[in-house]
Amino acid sequence: MKILYFAPIYYGDLKQRPQQLAKCLAGKHEVYYIEPTVSLMRWLLKGGRSYKGIKRQLYANLTVIRLNGCLTVHKSLERLDVLGLNNLSEYVQIKKLEQSCDMIWVGYAGWYTLVRHIKNKPLVYDWMDQEEMLVSSRILKDTLIRGRNKLIQKADLVTVTCVKFYKELNGYKNKKTYLLPNAIAKDLLYAKKTTADSCAQGQGKRTKETKKVIFGYVGTISTWYDFEVLTYILQLNPQYEVVLAGKNCMPVYRHSRVTYLGVCPHCELAALIQGFDVCLYNFKQGALLDTINPVKIYEYLAMKKPVLAIDSAETRRFGQYLMLYRKKEDIKHILQNGFKQPFSTNKQYREFVAENTWETRALAIERVLEENFE
Repeated sequence: MKILYFAPIYYGDLKQRPQQLAKCLAGKHEVYYIEPTVSLMRWLLKGGRSYKGIKRQLYANLTVIRLNGCLTVHKSLERLDVLGLNNLSEYVQIKKLEQSCDMIWVGYAGWYTLVRHIKNKPLVYDWMDQEEMLVSSRILKDTLIRGRNKLIQKADLVTVTCVKFYKELNGYKNKKTYLLPNAIAKDLLYAKKTTADSCAQGQGKRTKETKKVIFGYVGTISTWYDFEVLTYILQLNPQYEVVLAGKNCMPVYRHSRVTYLGVCPHCELAALIQGFDVCLYNFKQGALLDTINPVKIYEYLAMKKPVLAIDSAETRRFGQYLMLYRKKEDIKHILQNGFKQPFSTNKQYREFVAENTWETRALAIERVLEENFE
């Protein structure tokens, strides 16, 4: 089967669900990973990635394509494009490939204005995020909401990452919906790990006499990150230190016991997490929280680390593996009882891993595709 995969992020970005699914699907199918188009307008204003098109063969069955954006405008301006001319250049570039493909996979609501032109092809919409909550532009928010609603109507089936999305769509008329959570990358499991006495990267070595405790967070730091929890943890014990690894979109939190490492290459992620004593998932309560099935928690657990996490519909699904708090004051009691190890036996750990790799998710996708398209 030839799959045209319209992705939400660039393949070379930090490896997430889109790249993992595309790579797994390419194990059996011919996959064309279509990156977001960089418009000439965006390139002139902000620089960065070129607006020119690219085509790269990564594996035997996986090709990455970025369409030329010299004749397109920014996504937020599409509301003004009543004739649909903005996507005409992209459609011309993709038309030959679209005609030869067997299936369309869409991972971002912003692609609707392009894929709406595609007819007589099975279409899967992978609803991963409440995307309008992740952007600040009111116009872009409206564009994404409209695009998602249209995609849900157009799609032959929808895969979702969280229970909240599943419940919203389960009653949708004649719409097949499948819950497909996030997972663990196997290369993380096989990566070289540091010793138990090694500290997080950039923190130096710890001896057995060292009493300090490293709380670590991996991921983007933005408006959803709860700095009040960070402050509370640091106040509990002068031996507590915090390491933050990931892209920071907020003002720097200045504290002598807080270290920023920036974006960590995926190949170093296992060693980094191994240096943490406790892993953090300290997001704010709010409408966004229950829409996130956190990849970082799968990664923390893959390293057998204690995880302190905000209570949500998705973190509760991890059950006994996590230390959950509802309000920051709960954390004091939780930590007084010791850092709960997630797995009581190696068998329990192996079962968790086996059930939650991207390869396992790919097998689930294969069954869905066979049921619906073969």
